[in-house]
Amino acid sequence: MSKANIGWLFYKKMYAEGENKFHIETVANEILSINTNDESLKANYGFRLETTYPGLLIGSGYMHGISVEKDFKIGFYFDHTTGLPLIQGTSVKGVLRSCFPMNGESDPYKKEKDIFIKECIGRNDLNVEALITEIFEGIDHQTGKPKSIYERDIFYEARVVQTNGSLLHDDYLAPHGDNLLKNPLPLRFLKVAPNVHFEFNFDLKDGFISADEKEKLFLDLLLMFGIGAKTNVGYGQFRSWTQEEYNTFVQKQERRKKAEEKKGLSGFKLLIKELEDCKKKDNNMVKKIKNYDEVIEDVEEVKEIVNSKNGDSKFHNRIMKYLDTLN
Repeated sequence: MSKANIGWLFYKKMYAEGENKFHIETVANEILSINTNDESLKANYGFRLETTYPGLLIGSGYMHGISVEKDFKIGFYFDHTTGLPLIQGTSVKGVLRSCFPMNGESDPYKKEKDIFIKECIGRNDLNVEALITEIFEGIDHQTGKPKSIYERDIFYEARVVQTNGSLLHDDYLAPHGDNLLKNPLPLRFLKVAPNVHFEFNFDLKDGFISADEKEKLFLDLLLMFGIGAKTNVGYGQFRSWTQEEYNTFVQKQERRKKAEEKKGLSGFKLLIKELEDCKKKDNNMVKKIKNYDEVIEDVEEVKEIVNSKNGDSKFHNRIMKYLDTLN
């Protein structure tokens, strides 16, 4: 966590001495020198994305800036408590919602978005409208009734969890105004630097599609469209994942799915599930069977699973010999 609240520096301390140019420049340099990050939220679902050049703009609509040359002329959003850059959960939800078809005649790309979402999920028969009401409005697709807050998909804030040298950079706009022949007056503004890692967090529920499918869909949409201001000129974009990073993400989903499948199981059924998850015959399989020997209902079923696994024959013999004692 930051030792100095950057939001307080940006909106309060910078103007503590009015239009004192030296003071404003000093505080601005202090802001740009801070390199820190937030704690991971460790939500049930989520992923990390890394900003690319030229960076990320958040909160640019907030009022900021006076006539002093070195001042930042555009606003920025900082978390009130930590003082760190943060993408609000409502902003994440809003950006993702904009990738889906809009109701009524106001969306000229409604048909194209419908096809696009189906292709992302890989289901041509998907009812995209029902998916929208479930994710963004909390409506049960089976009953048509609103879900309780505990059953809905929740969008948490995206936090800065890693930096690689700098957290914030300054940048400049050079608007020409109405007179294209007049030299523009550069406007300084603040941005999140490239190579900063944001952790996007969600609490997703199985429904019209699975929670894992929603997580993967959100990842694809953010990588494709970005987030924040001025995305049309390159801001707010994230680096595409390497194959290794993507494989790690998929493995995480698979582990979570297996944990859900085991939830509620006990005794012999749980043993069977754990043995099926073993990649081969090994000492781990021997230990599992010995831990559950009192609840084994069908020795032949266990033997069948052991025979289906590859591995060292010595473990096969140990397991079979032990199982024979349980007959």
